[in-house]
Amino acid sequence: MLGSWIMKKLLEIVVLSLLLIPTLAMSEIFKDDEGKASLKTSSESGFKHHTNHMGHNDYNFKYIKDKNKARAGKYFQRFEVRDGDCFGDDNWNDCENDRERVEFSAEPEQLPKKNQCYGYSLMLSKDFIDTYPTTASLGQVHQQGGPTGTAEGLASFPPLIQIDAHGGYLYFNWHELSGSATNVIDRSQYHILKRLKDMKEVWTDISFCLDFENKRMDAWVDGIKKVEILKSPIFFKPKSIYFKHGIYRSFISKYKNFNKSKMPTQIVFYDEIRRGTSIEKVDININPKLKNVD
Repeated sequence: MLGSWIMKKLLEIVVLSLLLIPTLAMSEIFKDDEGKASLKTSSESGFKHHTNHMGHNDYNFKYIKDKNKARAGKYFQRFEVRDGDCFGDDNWNDCENDRERVEFSAEPEQLPKKNQCYGYSLMLSKDFIDTYPTTASLGQVHQQGGPTGTAEGLASFPPLIQIDAHGGYLYFNWHELSGSATNVIDRSQYHILKRLKDMKEVWTDISFCLDFENKRMDAWVDGIKKVEILKSPIFFKPKSIYFKHGIYRSFISKYKNFNKSKMPTQIVFYDEIRRGTSIEKVDININPKLKNVD
């Protein structure tokens, strides 16, 4: 009798411990038609899914269930990039172009028309290291069929917007493009969003709108407007635009040469990724009636 009682108590302890450990929600992960890792999204997000077209290692991405740590709902995403984490596809190779990344691209894409808004929650790990003078992009709006050129002697396909972490701050980086479609001139216009040290182990809500009709751009942090640019987001009109999130490190040789060391590991968390046609459809601080995105 004593032995069965002990076994029962041990079983209860094991079950309780499993319930307390954050778990991975594998039901939302799937392979697309090309065998690429994808994350299905809810109808509340404005997206159908996020896909990593370049691949990653198991440790680079986790979809985690832990309602106590999530920004809202039960689930959130964890990205980790280590030294040497460079990947590629049929058209690009990060390893050959001084880059490292793990990024997911969102579908569907959007036309560069009217007002296109994006919002997401971002949290840095407690030991997040600033890789200045190398930039870590933590969210981008990229282009399909946009202009091409070179950057520091390497091929370049410039985005429209990057949310960049470097030099102690998170920036809204608008790529002000000019020149020609095959030899584009790319000038980054940086606008401070928040200090990086204030983003460690704390969720920060980031949202921005690209208004192609009224030729302006606006960005908010935790519901407070931080950026207002009264210019058109584009000089060249791309076929479409699309949102990417994760960790993208460009020109990693700058950090290595400056610090005489390899690239540090960076860990970043994402949650509540949305798109819509107004700020009220993507920012829960401005519109508290928004439903959770899991």
